[in-house]
Amino acid sequence: MRRTLAIAFALAGVALSAQSITGGVYTGLSLPVGDLKDKSGLGTNQFFGAHVGGHLDFMITRHHEVRAQLTYVKFPGSGWGGPDDPKNEYTALQAGADWVYHFEGPRSGWYTVAGASLNSIKDDYEFNAGGFRISGSASQSGKLGVRGGGGFTFTPNFSLEGTLNQIFTDSGGSDGFGFDTATWLQVSAVFRFGR
Repeated sequence: MRRTLAIAFALAGVALSAQSITGGVYTGLSLPVGDLKDKSGLGTNQFFGAHVGGHLDFMITRHHEVRAQLTYVKFPGSGWGGPDDPKNEYTALQAGADWVYHFEGPRSGWYTVAGASLNSIKDDYEFNAGGFRISGSASQSGKLGVRGGGGFTFTPNFSLEGTLNQIFTDSGGSDGFGFDTATWLQVSAVFRFGR
């Protein structure tokens, strides 16, 4: 997966090298929803997670931008209670690209985001079995993810952004999570460097 992502970023960089390129970092809260949060015994059973990431921005026109992004997301887990008391902690590493449309201009006002990513997602789990605490992990790589949302740029170097993110996962098998999609809301403070 790393080699594929490196090639994809290199090709994107070559294709857009003549355009205006900036970059930055972002961080914030990730709020699991649906099965990722509340599927009994399988979800995180927590309201908050956190994320951190970096991005490269390629301005195509005054309103259109392509943004390459790399994000690490962590969803801590808590026990579900009961005799087994399962606990699941999820982490995800995303590499992808977003299409960003700026309504007013390149670094001011409202904008929308639509993107796709390749993901590696992992569940570190624990549960009680016959009086013993058992732990293990399940992981899935190369999973397709999509997201959409919007934000507001306050200054050329700072924005607030919200997106709905979804990774398509395998529910069954030895590394299955017990659900088909991992979904969360992501609220980010976005910091940009450069012009």
